[in-house]
Amino acid sequence: MDKRVIRGMAAGVLVVLAAMTGRAQRTIYVNAQRGNDGNDGSAVKPFASLARARDAVRALKKAGVFPEQGVAIEASGNFSLASENVVLDAQDGGSGADAPLVIRTGAGGAVLTGGYTLPPEGFRKVTDAATRSRLPEAARDHVVAFDLASVGLAALAPLPDKFSGWREMEVFSGGKAMRLARWPNAGWTEIVTVIDRGVKPVDKATGEWEHGYKGGTFEYTGDAPSRWRVDKGIWMNGFWCHDWANETLKIGSIDTAKRQITSAGIHSYGIGNSSKWHTAKRRYYVLNLLEELDTPGEWYVDRENRVLYFYPPDGAVNDVVLAVQKQPLIQVVKTAHVRLEGLRFAYSTGRAVSVEGCENVLLKGLRVAQVTTDGISVSGGRSCGLDGCEVYGTGGTCVTVSGGDRKSLTGCGHFVTNCHLHHSGRLQRTQGKCLAFHGVGVRVAHNLIHDSPYIAVMYGGNDHVFEYNEVHSAMMESGDGGGLYTGRDWGSQGTVIRFNYFHHFGQPGVAWQKAQGLSPDYEPLKENVMVMGVYLDDCDSGDTVCDNLFFRTGWSAFVGGGRYNTIRNNLFIECTAALHLDDRGLKRARPGEGTKDGWDLLAKLQAVNWQEAPWKDRYPHLVNVMDDEPKLPLHNVFEKNVAIQCPRFLQMHGTVKETAVPRLAFRDNLVFGAVHAKDAETFPQDESGRQRVTFMTEALPESADPDQNGFKLQESETFRRLAPWFTRIPLERIGRGPLPRP
Repeated sequence: MDKRVIRGMAAGVLVVLAAMTGRAQRTIYVNAQRGNDGNDGSAVKPFASLARARDAVRALKKAGVFPEQGVAIEASGNFSLASENVVLDAQDGGSGADAPLVIRTGAGGAVLTGGYTLPPEGFRKVTDAATRSRLPEAARDHVVAFDLASVGLAALAPLPDKFSGWREMEVFSGGKAMRLARWPNAGWTEIVTVIDRGVKPVDKATGEWEHGYKGGTFEYTGDAPSRWRVDKGIWMNGFWCHDWANETLKIGSIDTAKRQITSAGIHSYGIGNSSKWHTAKRRYYVLNLLEELDTPGEWYVDRENRVLYFYPPDGAVNDVVLAVQKQPLIQVVKTAHVRLEGLRFAYSTGRAVSVEGCENVLLKGLRVAQVTTDGISVSGGRSCGLDGCEVYGTGGTCVTVSGGDRKSLTGCGHFVTNCHLHHSGRLQRTQGKCLAFHGVGVRVAHNLIHDSPYIAVMYGGNDHVFEYNEVHSAMMESGDGGGLYTGRDWGSQGTVIRFNYFHHFGQPGVAWQKAQGLSPDYEPLKENVMVMGVYLDDCDSGDTVCDNLFFRTGWSAFVGGGRYNTIRNNLFIECTAALHLDDRGLKRARPGEGTKDGWDLLAKLQAVNWQEAPWKDRYPHLVNVMDDEPKLPLHNVFEKNVAIQCPRFLQMHGTVKETAVPRLAFRDNLVFGAVHAKDAETFPQDESGRQRVTFMTEALPESADPDQNGFKLQESETFRRLAPWFTRIPLERIGRGPLPRP
């Protein structure tokens, strides 16, 4: 189109919009299906794209006629952002808190996607003999092919030899994520014998673990590998050494005579168990191979020739989307006073929304589902957050929030409230969380958080508040993690975890969901290895865990060698252990020694100038930490906790029974049920003074079968008589509040 015509159209739109300005908030309309970017943006003549509406707002601001109560862009229809995302920057924000820029859904809804809808007529039967010979015989007449170049897809780079989580294109059909062709089709196969771990000896100057330096070799079972084409590129996803380290490795070679596989990718910690105490078989599955495309819903891409092979469920190809966009669908950068309301996001390789270095940005009532990596990210800036959003089915983490400055202890004021975050880690089994927050001063409140193969919530930093949340079904597939996790920092002080309901982690979570008929799509450990509730790992210090209910959450309040933690007024029911304490710092912490694996805990304090203001004023107990037996878990407080039917009250490792427990504040703790011999030995009854722990072998009224009967035990007369100091946990206030209207 002639540039003079375009300028004339833009001028006409500006005249219309300028005429609309005044005190009231004004609306620009966008309709993806019936709009036209040559229109004027009115309800009768809407724009077609969000980018065009954004540019109209820029024109208003440039002309100095931005309304006193802001502008709303009302979007309707299905917006494909496969080739170009929407970016809002400094010129796009509102003019103040009372004059925001709002992008909201219209009455008919608005869906933003980052993929190509593949036309049904583009699929064809697989007829060439070479390809058909690689396909399983039973699938040859069902698999169809699609030329991806026909939708403009550029040349595809080879996949790397090693990666964590799938971050490439993904296929969706019928609103669901399809599965990259794999073997076995469900569950894991196990390594028979490790031939060569591919590791170097431990280098104490850089860390405490062995690290891989070449591909490992192991024996497999079965005959499936004899039909695989290694030269076409095959990868294996596995828990190769630790249950907290899931990686995908390319296969280098297969020796079918010896039944051995050698990886081309080098695993971070080598292949096979690194310690004698961990005897679980290492597990893996193989992916991205045409030879195993044998089940409806599976797919494979020949990256060299840009051809998609797909086994459509029920033979239908009328609703197939290929997610390709790697940028955030909406990217808000260094701006202020923006609201996104009621929008839906799906089918994208990158994030749905990214908020970077902004002020006063509110994401309200958004729904994000079925994205390949992460859902929503808020980083930097201040006073930004989510309210009433639902994020689920993410390949990685549902929501990530970070901000504030640790050196100055300046809080960011970010928040996650009233949200439903669930079913994370679909493609990144140990990297994907439901929620991760870091920095200073994040508030997480009144959320429902559940279903994560590993950690549900990860956090770090200072002065956060995590309150009135329900968290369940964490640690469903992995070991050595928790529902909430933080670790390896003496300076992570000031976070409060209170008034939360944690329940059914690990194997109890899998069993609980199956009993409800949910049939979760998990591939759990055969043995329950180190499942925690709130996991203060590797000498992490300075947290307060109070007024929470833990029900079937493994080792529930876990203090892993840290200091200055307070565990107070919690109710533990049918947990493997109510409390845990160990002295791992004696053997593993190396403050001031320059180790590169994070165990130089002093270096982390030095990075924030911990002996200067404001640190020395806010946390004076840290100033002389190096003179206070720093490797021992001292100054922890365990008081006013109640444990019911927990096999252990205090699980201990190392020398803490002798070196730490006698010096710690255990006060007014009450235990119901059978007393473990080690607990009785650790806390002998003392008739004089306050009891550190009181053991009651009698049954507690109304404590049986909480799944059916709830938690009325808090109102039990016996409970109140025996624990008069216990403050009732307000279960009725926990969880999500009233939902915002879309």
